[in-house]
Amino acid sequence: MEKEGNSKKQDELRNENITKNKNISRKRKRSNKRRNKTKKQNKFKKRNMLKKYISKIKSTIKENISKIRKSSKGKHTKKRNLKINPRIFAIRITIVIVVIIGGIGIYNINKNREETSNPEIANEQVEETVQATSAEEEVIEETVDTKVEQLINKIRTENNLNENNFHFFYYNIKEKKYYFYNENTYFTAASTIKVPVTMLYYDQIAEGKMTLEDTLLYNSDYYEAGGGTTAAYYSPGERVPLSHLLEQTIVNSDNTALNILMGNIGYRQCKEQLTKYSDVEIPEEFYTSNIASGAYYYDVLQYLYQNAEKYSALIEYMKISSGGQYLKANLPQYDVAHKYGSYNGDVHDYGIIYGKNTYLIGVFTSGVANASELIAEIGEQVVTFVETEEAVNETQPGSGTETNTDTSTNNNMNSTNVIETN
Repeated sequence: MEKEGNSKKQDELRNENITKNKNISRKRKRSNKRRNKTKKQNKFKKRNMLKKYISKIKSTIKENISKIRKSSKGKHTKKRNLKINPRIFAIRITIVIVVIIGGIGIYNINKNREETSNPEIANEQVEETVQATSAEEEVIEETVDTKVEQLINKIRTENNLNENNFHFFYYNIKEKKYYFYNENTYFTAASTIKVPVTMLYYDQIAEGKMTLEDTLLYNSDYYEAGGGTTAAYYSPGERVPLSHLLEQTIVNSDNTALNILMGNIGYRQCKEQLTKYSDVEIPEEFYTSNIASGAYYYDVLQYLYQNAEKYSALIEYMKISSGGQYLKANLPQYDVAHKYGSYNGDVHDYGIIYGKNTYLIGVFTSGVANASELIAEIGEQVVTFVETEEAVNETQPGSGTETNTDTSTNNNMNSTNVIETN
């Protein structure tokens, strides 16, 4: 009996739950129908409002036309029948234009709302604006600095400088102005080659293939007289830290250190790798002898400057090299990262001068008297002239003794000697 009573109660509870669920589903259906109805009603309301708006415009146009017709009756009826009254024609055209402009305005407003609400379209518009701005910024083109050309021509005349004994390049990085003289003729490079050689090792360090703690073998054939401390601190057969070699090669123009750097790569292989810093045409003699051109060293400086972060240590060594001589002699107020070279009457210097603007300057001479002082004067005159000229333009409306003896590599290399002693 008790079991039967319990089963009846369970049946009653099930029936109650079923009826409740049915009621809930009915309510949901009703609410959905109401929502759909309200949506449809809103659509109809919008359409009706649009129709009313259009009908109002039409009625106003008709009223205006009827008024015009009434006012034009009488004396001018015959004329009006013969041809259109210009006044009526003008008013009609005005009304049509106003309606068209209004429609276009409403269309543009809706379109702008859609575009701003869509992040993809908004991002495309921002990208287009950025591209247009960057295109406008790329206005400055490289041009020859005719005033620097005139200055160098004056200096050449005063010092008997010509294509046989003088090479020069100048580039103003900010203004993108340049002047080259005799830049494609090759000359004895002397110690100027030390900058691109050390760059090869800084490349290896940046790529993780070497570290400053690595050591290179000091072969007895690598000894060469000159500045620096490598031959004094180390003996042939020992291994020398790379950090020491890179510093001494630039700061003290150490020839033995250079020979160790080049010898551990292989002389010809090293010279072949040096071509990656320039796009100029390289003669076969470049791979067997220590020669270079102004155009080659201009490219090397450009590469050095554009990758300054990778070569930051090298640039700092170049700033303290030569004891304030050559390009640096008459410009003590500027930072000058440079490398001089001197061998058998060939005296050169090239580097980056950090002034009001940044300048790349190279002066290369052969058999010129007082060459180191002349190089200092040329650097000073060019920088002073350019910066004075720029200062004048901005204000206008609308707009030493050589103390270092540097011997370096010059002769061809043989199988037993990496670089002959000069």
